[in-house]
Amino acid sequence: MKIYLASSWKNVMLVRDFAECLRERGYEVDDFTDDSNGRFSFSFNKLPEIEKHNAISVLKFPEVQQAFTEDKKWIDWSDCVLMILPCGKSAHLEAGYAKGQGKKLIIYQKHYPLGEFDVMYGFADLVTNDYMEIIGFIQSIET
Repeated sequence: MKIYLASSWKNVMLVRDFAECLRERGYEVDDFTDDSNGRFSFSFNKLPEIEKHNAISVLKFPEVQQAFTEDKKWIDWSDCVLMILPCGKSAHLEAGYAKGQGKKLIIYQKHYPLGEFDVMYGFADLVTNDYMEIIGFIQSIET
């Protein structure tokens, strides 16, 4: 099973923990925060004067184009996307694209705050706050 982790740089430690735990169980995992194997790892804070750009102009940066190509490649590679909340628009678009491509979608958050939800999470195959439930779900779709 190949798993793409979609999240935010704000969750870097949690993303790395998930990647490590899943790999220990024998799964192939793409961790966008880990460039140790040549993966292009990108964050908007690497761009100069980012506050002077908008959604149209930022797409012209070669680094942004490369980041898009890299993330899309790994989503296409995956069988399953695990979206780790809280996260932003990018991870949500990644999850939606993956689901549209017929991939399994898991949404995880340690604590789901009351009053914070989205009806479109209904696209997910699993919405959970339990790591072991994720493992059980992945094992069930492997067979």
